[in-house]
Amino acid sequence: MITIGADPELFLRDTNTGGVIPVCGLVGGAKGAPIPLPDMPEGFGVQEDNVMLEFNIPPCQDIYEFDDAIQRGLEGSMNLVRTRHPHIDVDFAPARAFSDQQLNSEQAMMFGCAPDFDAYTGGTPSLPVSPDSLVRAEGGAWRFAGGHVHIGGMEASEVPEHVIAQFCDVYIGLPSVGLDKQGPRRQLYGQAGRFRPTPWGIEYRTLSNFWVFDSNLRQEVGQRAINVGVLMEDTERAHALFLEVPWHDVQAAINNENEDLSADLIAYCRNDLGMEV
Repeated sequence: MITIGADPELFLRDTNTGGVIPVCGLVGGAKGAPIPLPDMPEGFGVQEDNVMLEFNIPPCQDIYEFDDAIQRGLEGSMNLVRTRHPHIDVDFAPARAFSDQQLNSEQAMMFGCAPDFDAYTGGTPSLPVSPDSLVRAEGGAWRFAGGHVHIGGMEASEVPEHVIAQFCDVYIGLPSVGLDKQGPRRQLYGQAGRFRPTPWGIEYRTLSNFWVFDSNLRQEVGQRAINVGVLMEDTERAHALFLEVPWHDVQAAINNENEDLSADLIAYCRNDLGMEV
């Protein structure tokens, strides 16, 4: 059974001032050690990730369960924040600049220790993002919120993990180009083929959090993730399709947020290759 999940990252803002604020010290939990969300089933957790709030959901088996779990995780996380700090709300953005003063803590300068991997180099680790590359000429530094998608239940598949990530680019990344305008995140965290292998499958890391706040988009992303998993169960067909997809163009379309090229590639994959993109 194919399963889908996610661990979205969110920015927070002060409703009194409208300014973005770091999550540091507001919620608790840390990378690799989330705290359970109160009064929610096992698998729902929350943590502080750098200056972002991150929540986790349990594995889901269909798009409606996935949609509901994201909404419940979002509401549960913000309810937890507001019980302690009533004047805080979600900031609906994938990229925000924080001042040097806001980033003056060990947590705000701590980045995930687990590397991303690059599908297009055979799954080798991507170069880590240097804190210096986030510094803004105007002062302060950028931080970025991801909308990572998990796909599991592919134990019987013989398709390598980096190839699964490449198919995620086709099924999930290309259709997102028109909406997922990431700004400076794109070249640092949002490039094509960014993934991590996991005990349950893979974590596709190219998307920002643009899709997390809308039910229709959550269901669309969830269905596309399921379609990837279903294809991976047919190793022979996946291998045949892999030889037909113009992967260099897929990379270029995502990395450059080229909507025309993305549309052409989607049409080719649908009409010529019979893929459910």
